[in-house]
Amino acid sequence: MTEVPRKKTESVAAIVLAFSREEDIKNVIHHLKNQTRKPNEIIVIFQGTNLRILEWLNQQSDITVYQQGNVGSAGGFTTGMKMAMAKGHQWSWLLDDDAVPELNALEQLTSCVHFDSSKTGFLGSVVVNPDRHVYMSPSADEANKWYGSVLEDACVPVTGATWIGCLVSSQSILDFGLPIEEFFMYEEDLEFTSRVARSRKCYCVIKSVIVHYQKPNFDPFTSKVDMLKHGYYVRNHFAAIRLSDRSFIKKFTRVWLWFFKNAFEIITGKVPLKTIIPLFEGLLFFRPKIKFIK
Repeated sequence: MTEVPRKKTESVAAIVLAFSREEDIKNVIHHLKNQTRKPNEIIVIFQGTNLRILEWLNQQSDITVYQQGNVGSAGGFTTGMKMAMAKGHQWSWLLDDDAVPELNALEQLTSCVHFDSSKTGFLGSVVVNPDRHVYMSPSADEANKWYGSVLEDACVPVTGATWIGCLVSSQSILDFGLPIEEFFMYEEDLEFTSRVARSRKCYCVIKSVIVHYQKPNFDPFTSKVDMLKHGYYVRNHFAAIRLSDRSFIKKFTRVWLWFFKNAFEIITGKVPLKTIIPLFEGLLFFRPKIKFIK
């Protein structure tokens, strides 16, 4: 098993996935540069077409910018993780361009007792919307596992997380594989973090907070963008079930339950007829494999 060299102070690369949010990305970068515990490097993966954003990013002297085509969240963060590990960072801190970390967010993550890349899979932050309502935060494990310790370490054991504010160890990426780029979007974050959490302890650090300025969702029946996402959701969930650690019988049962659930929604008109394409693609053909860094 390959091991990532450890230092007395483990190195953190902040990886920001940028696409089209011009003002939001400036806010994210500002907050990263002014963290009370600064990242050792800020890496921005730019996958958009707005040249004003790219020009502004390239004018910043203290960030690393990498431009590539839009390969989705999974592909973008995979590129960032590979870059961070090639430069010797022990941790990758993952952020979207609308996810703004509070100024002490990284300090809270790196000062907790579980900040140890040889023992911990990932550390997550509490995610709130601009009104300070908690949502999209890491999924807490059974309460009995943390009731007795949360007041001591301010951490909650978790079973999965979104990309937002996820601080994942390079050792875990080596041991359990990269995100599945073929997912493009939808469930790629949960599949990856759940895969890590099944084999290594992972936590949400409740004093570390990310403010997510997510735009309101469009009506799924009129928005082409949302229907595109829905198609990925339907297709990818088949692969997520197959890649889980459940028994063959449970996987088989869940696959067919998922198929009939979506087929029913198509028949009853709850989703457009064209959903049938990702439905059968996921059932019959979409079987991506986990890739490892050699």
